[in-house]
Amino acid sequence: MSYGSTLVSIIIPVWNLWDMTSACLQSLAEHTAGEHVEIIVVDNHSTDATSSKLENFGKSLFGTAFNVVHMSENAGFARGCNAGAAVASGDLLFFLNNDTKVTPGWLPPLREAMADKRLGAVGPLLLYPDNTVQHCGIIVTPFRQVEHLYEHLPAQYIPAHKKHPLKAITGAALLLHKKDFHACGGFCEAFVNGFEDIDLCCSLYRRGLALRVEARSVIYHHTSQTPGRFLHNKNNSMLLHQRQGNILFPDQHVLAAQDGYELHIGPTLLTWLSVPAERQQEYTAAVNKPTFNVKVCHKLLEHEPLWRDGWFLLANYLEKKGRAQEALQVLMSHWWLFPEERTYVALQHLHTIVYGCPNTKVETLLRGVHEADLAANAAVVHEARSMALDRRDVELVRLYDTWLARYAPEGGTTPPSC
Repeated sequence: MSYGSTLVSIIIPVWNLWDMTSACLQSLAEHTAGEHVEIIVVDNHSTDATSSKLENFGKSLFGTAFNVVHMSENAGFARGCNAGAAVASGDLLFFLNNDTKVTPGWLPPLREAMADKRLGAVGPLLLYPDNTVQHCGIIVTPFRQVEHLYEHLPAQYIPAHKKHPLKAITGAALLLHKKDFHACGGFCEAFVNGFEDIDLCCSLYRRGLALRVEARSVIYHHTSQTPGRFLHNKNNSMLLHQRQGNILFPDQHVLAAQDGYELHIGPTLLTWLSVPAERQQEYTAAVNKPTFNVKVCHKLLEHEPLWRDGWFLLANYLEKKGRAQEALQVLMSHWWLFPEERTYVALQHLHTIVYGCPNTKVETLLRGVHEADLAANAAVVHEARSMALDRRDVELVRLYDTWLARYAPEGGTTPPSC
């Protein structure tokens, strides 16, 4: 089969947000010209200009290759996507959020990837409008939370372009075979605007199919523009773990190690990545030959934003030069990379110098670290450790043991290792 000639049905569920929908369609018309596609927009009973403008606008761009499915109510993401898939003619289905804009050459790399019979689904590298990473894969933290890998790091960040062994990718831009979609039962309609995509990916994974992000394909994504997008996260999360819990075991530490990073767990059980101590020392030595070289520091941080000590070195240099405002901006723009006490203390110090008072948000975060219920958190760690032992995940057990030795009351009690 020639995947360059296979019909791709591009399915876009929408509810209001006409300006975003029209911009999305315009970008598709501009950057999908000559491709064998059909466009199916599922209108979830919009009440704005979408209801009056969509059909004529779409046909003016795509002619007979454009189709609208009208829903009698706001049926949500899963039902909307399933309704679009039900009328799709293509052997390949591409689900796309309406708050996106595609870029030149976005589709061929995805088509090419789907020629691999081992692949269940593929997605593009998604970027925020500020050219930072929005999505290059979904990871599961040591405490079974799902997060986006390398989110908010620069678009050119090399690890974000690597192919990682993933359990899930986002449904914001997802290409898969129609036969596989239907074999998995489509999107589970018990979810309410959240985690349907992860559930589907887990179902593909169960069938022995791989998931991939193809970074040669780039799409910009504004993310979560629909009102009430996160209202059902708690129930959705519970349902996801009921249906797919035996697949969604932690893999953040595995992906971190593959890319040469260390995973850290703080007292509040937040996690972060950094380059290993040996590389930290290597970079620090490079910028201090013979004295601190700010240009070299900037260059290294541009190449490796997870060099934790580098941000502190740069902020310290700027503060000593009487540029405390710039130093504060450096740390404020990267504090989320390292949610630890050291970061919060440095931020409070600089904020007080610049504004004469602490930052209330950072003060709350710092208080959370100081007042963390370590006994309760230790119980969570012990439970997670037990599950890691059952899977014989030696590295994950080591991470939990490190946390227990550092934070558990009176050092905690550590059960036997693997």
